[in-house]
Amino acid sequence: MRLLRAPHRALLLCAAAAALAACSAPGSVSADRPAGTSAAHGASPSVTADARRSVVTFAGASPLGAEDVRRTVDRMRARAKALGLYEVRVEGRAGGVTVTGRTADEKSLTDLGASGRLGFRPVLAEETVGATPAPQPSPSAAATHGRAVTEGLRPRAAGSASASAGPGTPGGDASDAALQARFTAMDCSARERPAAETEATARESVVACGTDGGGTGSRAKFALGPTAVDGAHVTSAESVRDAQSGGRLVRLRFDSAGARQLSALTASQAMNTPPQNELAIVLDGVVISAPSVSRPLDGGTVDISGGFTPASADRLAATIGSGALPAPVSVTDVTRLPGT
Repeated sequence: MRLLRAPHRALLLCAAAAALAACSAPGSVSADRPAGTSAAHGASPSVTADARRSVVTFAGASPLGAEDVRRTVDRMRARAKALGLYEVRVEGRAGGVTVTGRTADEKSLTDLGASGRLGFRPVLAEETVGATPAPQPSPSAAATHGRAVTEGLRPRAAGSASASAGPGTPGGDASDAALQARFTAMDCSARERPAAETEATARESVVACGTDGGGTGSRAKFALGPTAVDGAHVTSAESVRDAQSGGRLVRLRFDSAGARQLSALTASQAMNTPPQNELAIVLDGVVISAPSVSRPLDGGTVDISGGFTPASADRLAATIGSGALPAPVSVTDVTRLPGT
């Protein structure tokens, strides 16, 4: 598809270069390659001679059930494999998960616990809150700049106004008023942890922070409708070369149900005025892109591009491609073991 540009902030959730690697032993993933070579794109591995190990323990707000533990372990292993992290062991233990790997890769080990929940929501209202984007912190996320690029997606015209009436409609019900109050109170200039996306909140209208859809790169706050296309319908996410710029982009492909939902959503949005013609791509509670929609998006493919290094595009693709964790987890302990 021909690509048009729109800015966004992408949450990049790990810190190693990507490569497919084979599982070596039960519960572990490894990349079998010579010392000094990389998993992908010619980058050097973090450290090859350091034998120190770290054990990172993850837990949910309440102990995870056996099925959630199993699925969490499987998805963390998939992320480690896709990112070329080697000598990593992921195990389920007592309602939680432990990840053991090289201390040199400790940040990447903790990043394996990012929720990775993706959703596509209609924008109801948007307000730019600053001229310069501020970092959006997260226990397991680092930010970079980029653009959402897909034929039919484009930046909101500079100077276009946000919906002055707010997220509700005139004479709306109590839920509209409550959403309006939350939108007004939202402070996206503050360095706060974003609210975690869950299956329950996917069915609700929410407020969120991100980068505006007008091409300025400014911080913005959004009121968003319920998730119209869930990231569970993404069948693949890969880091590929952008034929136009020579850089990297992340290409998402959807199953047939997701493609139909995306087409229906964008057909409706294309008839709206800004900012209600914008498509918010939300990852772990943060709007990573909000391009406007000029026509229905058919074909079931969306590209996210711009400002990516090869490794950062790999990280985003690995997180999305592995699927969301079944329940949010956080790091409860990091133990560093002496080298042998």
